[in-house]
Amino acid sequence: MSKRIDQTQVIKKAVSIFWENGYRAVSYQDLAEGMGISKSFLYNQWGKEQLLLDSIDSYLSNNIDPVFSFIENDKRGVEAIREVYHEVANSNYNEDPCTCMLMNVALELRNEMDSLRPVYDQFLKNMRRSYTAALHCTHKAGGIKDVRKIPEYVEMLVGLMFGLNLLLHYKPSKELIVYIDSCFALIE
Repeated sequence: MSKRIDQTQVIKKAVSIFWENGYRAVSYQDLAEGMGISKSFLYNQWGKEQLLLDSIDSYLSNNIDPVFSFIENDKRGVEAIREVYHEVANSNYNEDPCTCMLMNVALELRNEMDSLRPVYDQFLKNMRRSYTAALHCTHKAGGIKDVRKIPEYVEMLVGLMFGLNLLLHYKPSKELIVYIDSCFALIE
């Protein structure tokens, strides 16, 4: 009698494996061992690319979508975005990697995996939507004078998040906070 496999838990383990090692560096054997399943089950059930896509979907649903929802619905507007950026800057990368799994994978596989493009495009669309909502909230409260600048600010904040994902590996959190706050000071 074979044991029942909890696919949610298996995918959760795969998220960690891909996050820590990247896609290319992980073999079927590494994945199977880390997920606690047989290599043949992994190969027959998912395949490496599908497992990565399912892992990204799980990661976005459990880790990123709630953040976008928080930003979009918080009445503090731009301050909610700043709070998230400060949390990212203050996280301890060595104990709990905080860089965005999707951003990492997109950088690694940008020209190799066409199935990743729609996922990445949707991620950016959701990010822009939540930032736009927060900035409009700030505008309504009188914090942003020229509503026409909101799209420009959104793109600046998207770029800032990508920059943070890289700088987290090299800069101390105090420097990152100064960098974040100087960028937010440009939003008027």
